[in-house]
Amino acid sequence: MSPESRPLLILGAGYIGAKLAEVALDAGHDVILADNWHATKREQLSGLQARGARVETADIRRPPHLERLLEGRPAKVFLLAAQASRPLADRDPDYTEETNVTGARHVAEAVAEAGVPLVYASSAHVYGDGLEGEIGPDRPYGMQRDLAHLSKVYAEMCLQLYATRAAFDLSLLRLGIVYGPSPVEHARPESQTVVDKFKRLAAAGEELPLDDGGRATIGVVHVEDAARILLESPSRPGIAAENVVAETTTVAGVAALARGEEPSVSPAWTFASPFEYRHRLAEYL
Repeated sequence: MSPESRPLLILGAGYIGAKLAEVALDAGHDVILADNWHATKREQLSGLQARGARVETADIRRPPHLERLLEGRPAKVFLLAAQASRPLADRDPDYTEETNVTGARHVAEAVAEAGVPLVYASSAHVYGDGLEGEIGPDRPYGMQRDLAHLSKVYAEMCLQLYATRAAFDLSLLRLGIVYGPSPVEHARPESQTVVDKFKRLAAAGEELPLDDGGRATIGVVHVEDAARILLESPSRPGIAAENVVAETTTVAGVAALARGEEPSVSPAWTFASPFEYRHRLAEYL
């Protein structure tokens, strides 16, 4: 079976994974969505399933689940299954490490055995804080302050180790803070990013909380842009890392736009990114 006729396998059917499936279906791909339903409810995928997506129960912490999903050698595997929330990672460190660290290794082993391309949704936070200048993918990893982002550093290095050994194509995409509508959205405050949180608070006329005056620099990207870039990767063979960041701003800048004002606080650094972006923060807020 040629790669073009094989389905795409999306591990993690949450906020970004569901949007990726939607974009992939729009482009005419066959899609398998797999999740352990820790954060997402299976019924949230009913619309995607009605469009033809195959929905599977699987857990990347369980190698037999991955072996079953990859036995048909999907055209490409997307690793989005992770505990991404800082508060939830602190609350349940064991689950975070089992999923984000050991789970990533299990995916690497399964992909190495199948010999198919892998796209990993990492984070622009792997560079740490206190940066300056333009931050490209060659910037070294920085100090981390929580398990959710520390695990991204391990996962990237582990995936590169196995990709080098087994010679499968690997794309490490370091996403900024993702915002915008998706087929799967989580109502818990711990799972909402600052952009969507501030949009909701501003619409309700509530105060926007700004720790340290909102000076923290962040990179942001609309979920549809992120999904499209994930779908199109890897763009070249081998191992490659890139930033998926449409705009660099500050938390105070997001708050200003949410209030209909012009941002007055400049970011301390900027993220370099080679991709085309179709959505702008100001248009969303």
